[in-house]
Amino acid sequence: MSNSVQKKPSKKTTVLYIAIIAVIIFGVAVYISLKYDAVEVMSTIQNIDPVFVLLGISMIFVQLYSEAGCIKLLFKVLGKKISFSAASGYAGTDLLYSNISPAQLAGLPAAGYSMHKDGIDAASACSVLALYSMCNRIAVVIIASASVIVFPIILNAGNALFMSLFIYGAIANLAIVGLFAVTIFAPAFARKLIPGTAVFLRRFKFLHITDKTVENAKNSAEEYIAASKIMRHAPFTVLLVLFICIFKRIANFAIVYFTYLAFGLYHEGFTYIIALQSVLAVSAESVPIPGSAGVSESVFTVLYSGVFGPRLYIAAMIVTRFLNFFSLLVISGIYALIQSLLRKKR
Repeated sequence: MSNSVQKKPSKKTTVLYIAIIAVIIFGVAVYISLKYDAVEVMSTIQNIDPVFVLLGISMIFVQLYSEAGCIKLLFKVLGKKISFSAASGYAGTDLLYSNISPAQLAGLPAAGYSMHKDGIDAASACSVLALYSMCNRIAVVIIASASVIVFPIILNAGNALFMSLFIYGAIANLAIVGLFAVTIFAPAFARKLIPGTAVFLRRFKFLHITDKTVENAKNSAEEYIAASKIMRHAPFTVLLVLFICIFKRIANFAIVYFTYLAFGLYHEGFTYIIALQSVLAVSAESVPIPGSAGVSESVFTVLYSGVFGPRLYIAAMIVTRFLNFFSLLVISGIYALIQSLLRKKR
């Protein structure tokens, strides 16, 4: 991440991400119009309760301010004071680029670039972003694990594609969490493990792992080790950040619950829908497709067809995607733009 702190995804790459998302979403729209009565779907959407739609949008602000609070807390541990408005700008940049990039990989480098432009040293930026990223990952693992334990029937609700995506996502998230655990308890081993893994994978020519990739792996090992030092130095602050990340994740998942209420449905409880959405997050977020476009919609129709019913689940998928993707892009983009304008003014 250290090299990426001083650069963010180029405009060309950003436009490419957005173009891929647009093409996939357009394809989904065409599919819906051919398979379902598009007029009836849009008529159903027009009749939903706008109060719950607004509550869903408010959850985006909860996410953004929660992440901003985490960033501010972690910088405080390092003895660096940043304003909450600046932290909100960094959070907006992260949310914006995370939600248009494959596997949400561009968010933290973009936020790191903004920090660099504000004069924050790369070591501090990398440590804060690495630690926040780990807490965010651990949060979704905790929620999804609890959901599967409390509602094991969820895993029986899907098809083979859903189970494959869920297993892939679970392995990816657990691998990242396990990697961070190694850096905390065995930093010397992590210093060898991470670049060593890159060197091993370079044997497989089709992976196109270069010397630069290996060097970046070494830098990443040092950054995660530096982040783990913060955890050992201020464990209670990091624990607080983890709780905030859990709260942030639940706020994100609650958007579907407010969508559910917007359609006048009340049979399923808040906890069950949060559980479904956490499983969807595990299944879709690690897929290397910009914005998880196509994957999120497919998993949604599998998991929620029984919750919303055969007449409403397509309309519910469209409304949910509008709230937790397009609305989030607009709001986070505004905060990122404001931060950029303030930086230029300074």
